[in-house]
Formats: sequence, structure tokens, C-alpha cells
Amino acid sequence: MIDLCIVNYNTRHLLNRFLDCLHNDLHLVDKKWNLYIADNNSSDDTQEWIKSNDKRYHIDGVRFNDNIGYSAACNQLAAMGSSEIICLLNADVWMDSYSISAAMDSFSQNTSIDILGPKQRDENGFITHAGIVGSNVAPKHRGWKEHDPNDILYRDIVECVTVSGSAYFIRRSVWDSLTNDEQYRKMYPYATGAFLPTPHYYEETWCSYFARHRGYKVFYDGSISIGHSWHKSSSVGSEADGKFPISRDIFRKACDFIGIERD
Repeated sequence: MIDLCIVNYNTRHLLNRFLDCLHNDLHLVDKKWNLYIADNNSSDDTQEWIKSNDKRYHIDGVRFNDNIGYSAACNQLAAMGSSEIICLLNADVWMDSYSISAAMDSFSQNTSIDILGPKQRDENGFITHAGIVGSNVAPKHRGWKEHDPNDILYRDIVECVTVSGSAYFIRRSVWDSLTNDEQYRKMYPYATGAFLPTPHYYEETWCSYFARHRGYKVFYDGSISIGHSWHKSSSVGSEADGKFPISRDIFRKACDFIGIERD
């Protein structure tokens, strides 16, 4: 089993799309996931919609929060489950049950994989993620905005410095180890999970860098392909974009405290 942890903020239409896609083929395959959703005090109709559709979509747990931020909501949801694999998700991605099975197979067939990122493309076939390689000091985003309508590019498996936080798969044993790490607890005794408590950005970058610093491996697997709409909540000039400098400072201080190389 795998725990799917979805954080939503004013994106009910995208959450609806994700859940429709995920459940479209349940009549053909066995359900292999638990589903947990957090809504960070959306002002659209998300909360009412979730309450009306929890049975239809087999939602296993829901949290209606104040706007606690993406990182804190991910940590909250991860703690609700117990499956071997955790998948932390934005509401602006979509995938079917076959993608879930492919990710689970990748972990079972490659024991060196501790953290995994799939290939991501938008509605028009432009790549939004194909792995982040290079170094901590100079990370390089492969494939960004390359047109790939037939889903044939970057179908490799490559070790990365990090992978996208919009669909971030991690072994629970690794998540728990990072969460309970002695040095991490010294910095953030109140943290409830391995995602760094930032307002919006760098949570998954920290998790990957810290995991690699502790000897774990991060991989991109392009044989797993999912959809991703680049949502306006993270665009230039948005509310979230204004939190970037604060998140970056928290990330840099955490890296310096542990002794992790960073930009």
C-alpha cells in the first residue's frame, strides 16, 4: 500500500480532476492506496465539496486547517498513515492507478531508491519535471518546458540531487528516520515530519539534501509519467511567491546547521 497525501488550497477544480483520474479505473484494478487530504482554509467551495464526496472517492482521512502552509500540511498527512511508501502531492497533479502501481514497483525492484520523482507534463505536453541533477550548489532542472507530446523524452532512471515536491514519493522508514534525526530535532523540536517547516518553498529540497547527507538515494524514474498543471499560486507575484525569501533563509540556515552544501 501507499499513502497519498494531497494538500489543497483554493484548487477544488484541480482536486476534483485528480480524484476522478485516480478512481476512473478502480473497476479494473485493485485499490492500492490510502487517501489523505488537507485543506488549508480555502475560500472556494473545497471543504463542502470534500464533505459531500468523501465516500465516493474513498477518502481515508481529512484535515480542515487554518492556512498552515504546504510543508506543515504534508507533515500532518504523512503522520496519519502507516503504509511503506508516502506520496506527498499538490492538488495540481493528476495520475491514475497504473502510475501508482508503477511507482510501487519501482521501489520494490530497486532497493537503492529511497526517494522517487516521476516525470511530469502539463495538459499541452510540455515537461514540468524530469529530474533535478547537478550538485547542491548548482542544481539543474532537466527538460523544463520541453515539448514532449508523445511522452518519449527523459524516460530514464537517474540519480538526482532532488525531485519535484508536487509529487514526492519517499519510503516511510526514511521519512521517519529524517523526522526523528537528533540534529533535525535540535533545530525544529516542533516539526511533525521530515519536510522543513517553511512557509511555502524548499521543503522537498531540504528533505532530499538532508536524506542524501544521511546516505539515502534520490532518483527520478521517467517510466512513471503523470500530469502536472503549473498553478498560479506559485507564479511570480503570487502570495506564495512572496514567501520565497523567508523559505530560502530557513533552508540555508538548516543546511548550515547540519553542514550540508547548498547554493
